[in-house]
Amino acid sequence: MKGLTKRTTKLALALCLAVLGMAIEARADCQDVRGRIRETQIPAPNDAMGRTLSNVDGVLNGAGTSLVTSTNEAAGGVLTATSLDVFVTIRGDLLSATGAVQLTPIPDKPAGEFRENATLTITGGSGKYDGATGTITLKGRAHNLYGPAITTFNVTYQGSVCGPNIKDDGDDGDDRN
Repeated sequence: MKGLTKRTTKLALALCLAVLGMAIEARADCQDVRGRIRETQIPAPNDAMGRTLSNVDGVLNGAGTSLVTSTNEAAGGVLTATSLDVFVTIRGDLLSATGAVQLTPIPDKPAGEFRENATLTITGGSGKYDGATGTITLKGRAHNLYGPAITTFNVTYQGSVCGPNIKDDGDDGDDRN
């Protein structure tokens, strides 16, 4: 009887671990994301620190917007900012994030030309990105930051987005529905 109880306990433990492993695996679906973003600063009277509208290529193929929530100027003309970012894919999935941005003046270039480095921390979304987490990095350039021409940003993005509804199905985001 003691051997039967021991085997039953081991079997129950093995089943619990298998179920727990499947649950963890289901929660750990991740998707590598990468592509390009072309942003333009747009007039936004209700967004005192600025807003951009963007075309997004690659895995997050669609549109985006970024709202600057704070700014600070550091030594050497380096600017730091925080942002709220939203991407909407052509499939209708929404991904939201908070950003930490650093803009560094480019030596020997006109005023208003900056290198951009940013980290976006995923805060959720809807559709495929409901409950999403992860991090995306942005690298590129800002042009005409102080005007008078339109301010634009050209960056690449790369990172990983994880969540319960994400399947890395090899979608490169280039199918235009």
